[in-house]
Amino acid sequence: MNTATALLAFTYTIVILALILARLSFFKVKPGKARFSALLYDPIVLIHIGYTFYYIFEHTQDEDTWAVILACTVYMAGLLLFLWGINTAKELNFAFGGFSGKIISSGPYRIMRHPFYVSYTLIWTTGTFLFNSPVLWITLIYLVAFYWHSAKSEEKAILSSEMAREYESYCKETNMFIPRIKSWKS
Repeated sequence: MNTATALLAFTYTIVILALILARLSFFKVKPGKARFSALLYDPIVLIHIGYTFYYIFEHTQDEDTWAVILACTVYMAGLLLFLWGINTAKELNFAFGGFSGKIISSGPYRIMRHPFYVSYTLIWTTGTFLFNSPVLWITLIYLVAFYWHSAKSEEKAILSSEMAREYESYCKETNMFIPRIKSWKS
């Protein structure tokens, strides 16, 4: 195993272990529609993870060292955003929709409304671009569509709650996925 493979394998393993730990301890899947959503989502994520590990060990030697370093950097950025989101939202109990009754507008929520989905997308996109595999592209497209749909469903639930006005105001100031540059200046 060359240095690039070892670095990428180590970084990706740390990221995936953190995601799995959070999935089992922080994101509790509620019965009903959420449980049904997880039935397809979890296997797709496992396919993406498995193929990424396969490509790391079988094809990293074919990749440019700078591409591997960039991939490790983006993986860590995704992980840091994810951990920042958990630290900010740790008192809430949510996953796959539903509304907890509180709007968070601090931490990463100050610059984007869905930092978890952004962090996941960064992580899954990194391996997809690095290895350019059809399986990774198909799973990435599904996952991004799933996150977009989940975000819209969560927002619909909030907008039909007693917190609708507060959330509408928050939406005017904070983009769904891509941070507004003006929010970085304040």
